[in-house]
Amino acid sequence: MLREEQLDLRRQRAAQSVFRIENLGRNKVFSDYRVININNPRNTAYKVSIRGFNNGENFCECPDFKINTLGSCKHIIAVLDVLQKNAQGLPKRKHAQVTRPEIIVRYDTKLRLAILLPHRPSPALLALGQTYFDSNGDIKPNADLAELMRQVEKNPEEITVYSDALDFINDELESHKMALRENELRTLYANDQWHPKLLQTELLPYQVEGALFLAHRSRCILADDMGLGKTIQAMAAVELMAMERNLERVLVVTPASLKFQWVEEIRKFTSKQVQVIDGSEKERENAYSTPTFYRIVNYDIVKNDLLKLNAWEPDLVILDEAQRIKNWEAETTREVKKLKSKFAFVLTGTPLENRLEELYSIVEFVDARRLGPAFQFLADHRIIDATGKTIGYRNLDQVREKLKPILLRRSRDKILQDLPEKVDTPIHLELSTTQQKLHAEAMEQLAKLVARKNLTQIDRTRLLKILARLRLICNCASLADDKTSPMDSPKITELIIRLKDLILSGTKKIVVFCESKEFLISIESILKKNSLGYVFLHGQLPGVSRANIVKQFRDDPDTMIFLSTDAGSTGLNLQFADTLFNLDIPWNPAVLKQRMARIHRMGQKKPVQSFQFIMQASIEEKVLVSLQKKNQLFENLFGKNEDEIELSSSLGQEFLDQAKLWTQPQEPHANPHPLNSADLIATAIPFFEALINCLKTPEGNQALDSVPEPLKTHFFSLCKQISDQNTRHK
Repeated sequence: MLREEQLDLRRQRAAQSVFRIENLGRNKVFSDYRVININNPRNTAYKVSIRGFNNGENFCECPDFKINTLGSCKHIIAVLDVLQKNAQGLPKRKHAQVTRPEIIVRYDTKLRLAILLPHRPSPALLALGQTYFDSNGDIKPNADLAELMRQVEKNPEEITVYSDALDFINDELESHKMALRENELRTLYANDQWHPKLLQTELLPYQVEGALFLAHRSRCILADDMGLGKTIQAMAAVELMAMERNLERVLVVTPASLKFQWVEEIRKFTSKQVQVIDGSEKERENAYSTPTFYRIVNYDIVKNDLLKLNAWEPDLVILDEAQRIKNWEAETTREVKKLKSKFAFVLTGTPLENRLEELYSIVEFVDARRLGPAFQFLADHRIIDATGKTIGYRNLDQVREKLKPILLRRSRDKILQDLPEKVDTPIHLELSTTQQKLHAEAMEQLAKLVARKNLTQIDRTRLLKILARLRLICNCASLADDKTSPMDSPKITELIIRLKDLILSGTKKIVVFCESKEFLISIESILKKNSLGYVFLHGQLPGVSRANIVKQFRDDPDTMIFLSTDAGSTGLNLQFADTLFNLDIPWNPAVLKQRMARIHRMGQKKPVQSFQFIMQASIEEKVLVSLQKKNQLFENLFGKNEDEIELSSSLGQEFLDQAKLWTQPQEPHANPHPLNSADLIATAIPFFEALINCLKTPEGNQALDSVPEPLKTHFFSLCKQISDQNTRHK
C-alpha cells in the first residue's frame, strides 16, 4: 500500500512536469533516452534506459531512482507515458529483447548485481550465469566478484558490464580488501607490532581505533562525544589513506567559527598544505587556482561555490559538526549533499538531537540507501497519534544494526582509561561585522595613544579604558554599543551550541568562566530562553548564597551549568564538574591556571576538558601571544588588581611596548604559498643585509634607539637565525 502510494506520487509529478525527451538509440521503444525537465531552471538532464514496461525493469540516473527502492521514478514514468501514447497502447513486445549478455545493477528493494542473458545463451555463458547468479539472474550470496570479472574477460562472447555495475563490483572488492587490511593493522597494534607515526603527536588507543575505522571505509560517521578528538582522528585517517590509498585532495566543510582551528591543527600535526577559502567572490576565485592538499570551507560557501568545489574533484570530503545538515529540507543541507567524492567522513558529537529524521538526514550524505527511502524509514520507525503528530519511535534496534558498519561512537565514560587527565582546546572565532567596526575604531584610538612619547596620568587611565572596551567588544558588541543586539556575539552563539551538544552527549556539569559580569548576564538570559539549568556566582554575592549555589550545582541534576566571574571564584572547589569554558583571556596567566584548578584538583575522578574562546584578528589574539612570551611580566603587572597598574614603572613601560606591538597589522592566518627554508633565506638575506647597513649609519643608530626593546631583541634574534640557516645551506 505504502509503495503504491509512492508510485502514484511520482506519476502525479510526471503528469505535472513538462519534459523534453530525446531518443539516443535506434530502437523506437527499447532504447536510451535523455530527459530534461523544462520547468527546472537548472535544465538537468538524466539518461533513462527503457528495457520493459513492467516496474523494476528500467533505469534512470536521477538520485530519486537510485534510493527510492521502487524501481521507477517520474522520468521513467514520463518516457513510458510518451511511448504508450505514440504506440496507441502497449507494444506487442513488453520487454526489450536481450541480444547480448549484460551485467546490471537492480535498484529495487535491495541493491544487487544481476545478469541478463539472451534467449539462447552459449554453454560457456550459461555455465557462467549458473555459477555466479541464481534463477532470477541475481548475484548469489558470497559470490567471488573478482573471479566473476576474470571469467567475464575470458568468456568468448563479449559481456557488457554497465558503468554502475562496474562501480558496484569495484566498491565491493575494495571494501573487502580494506576490511582485511583493517583487521591486519588492528592485530599488529594489539600485539605491539605496529606503532602508528601518522601525526606529530602520539595517538591514544581509542584514537588509533577511530583512525583505522575511518581510513578503511569509503564513507562513514565518527560520532564520539565532544572533546575526544574527532579532528585528530580524521587527520590521522587522512595520513593513512594518503599512504595506502593515494589520497591527494581533501575538502573540509566546517562551521565558520572552526575554519582556522582546522588550519592550526593541520599545521601543528601534519606537513600537508592547507588553504582556507574565504572572502569575496573574486578572492575565492583566485584561491581556487592555488594547489593544496587540504581545502577548508564553511557551510555557506558550499552553497555559493558548489560547482567550483566539485570541479576540484576532492578525493575525500570531511563534514565537521555535521549536525548542520540535520534538517533535510534546508537549502544548506541540499547543497552539501551535492558534493561529490569517493570518500567521506562525517564528524558529529550529536548525530541525533531531537528527532530521528535528523539522523536520517546525516546518514543520507554518507550512504543514501543505508536506511532505505525516507517514506519507508518513517513508516517503520515513527509512532504517530490520530492527528499525525510524532509521539515516539520504535524498532530502534533495526536502525542500530543498519548503522553498525558505518558509524562509530564512543562516550567519555566508555574510554576513561585512555583519556589524559586534562585536554585544552582553543576555539578560534571570527568577529562579527559590527564587532570588527567597533574593534578597529578602538584599536585606532589605542595606536594614537601609545604612539605618544610621554603619557600623562589621564592618558594612562584612558589607555586602560580603551583596553577594557576592546575586551568587551570581543565578548559582545552590545556591551560597548547600546544600539547593537545582545545576540551580536559569536561567543554566545558558539557557547550555546556547544553546551547543548555536551549535555545531549551526557556531560552533566559544566563551568563557564568570564571576567565580565555584564557578559555573563547576557548569557544568563539566553540560558533561560533555552531552558538550560544554571547557577550564577559573582563577587557581589554574600557567603551564604555562594555556598547554596555551589551545593545546588553539585546536587541538583537539572543544574548543569555554573556561570562565574573570577572575582566570585575565590575558594571554589568544583571537582565534580569535568568541562570548563574560558570565554575571555585574563591579563594575568595565573588566573587561567586558577580557573582550571577549580575543577582539575584532588578528588577529580574524570578527565577534564577545557575550551578557550579566542577572537581572531583581535586584541585577544595579540594578548594571548604576549602572554605566552611575557608570562612573568603579566603575572607581576596584573597579579593583584588591574585597576591599580602603575604604567610609569619599568614593568609598565614594558607593557606599553607590548601595547605598541598589538597595534601593528595582524599577520594573515592562511599562507597558500609556504616558502621552504632555501627560498626563505634567498629572499630574506639581501633584505636584512641592506637593512643592517642602513642601521650602521648615524641616522640608523638614532632610528634604532626609538625601536621598543622587545622588537629590537626579536629582530636581532631573527637575523642570527637566518645567518645560521645560510651557513648550513652553504
